[in-house]
Amino acid sequence: MLIRILVFLLLLLVVRALIARLFGTGRKAPRKRAWGGSTRARATVRGRMVKCPQCGIYVATDLAVRIRRKNVNLYFCSEECRDKFLQRSRG
Repeated sequence: MLIRILVFLLLLLVVRALIARLFGTGRKAPRKRAWGGSTRARATVRGRMVKCPQCGIYVATDLAVRIRRKNVNLYFCSEECRDKFLQRSRG
């Protein structure tokens, strides 16, 4: 009797998961943004567009990850690009 109840509950869970997948109901994971993985929303984008020295993508200065090196501001599209650039320049 207990096994039948467990099998029935398992079947209900599977059917529920299939319905959720088909109709897009249920909880959704937060989407990651392209730059830095942040889920914070920004009201406006200001500033000029600059090219990331690591990957070459253009990014607005207010969205960019900035470092100052040899009295020059460098802007990166993400923390990952910044870290790769710093590793490359050290080694």
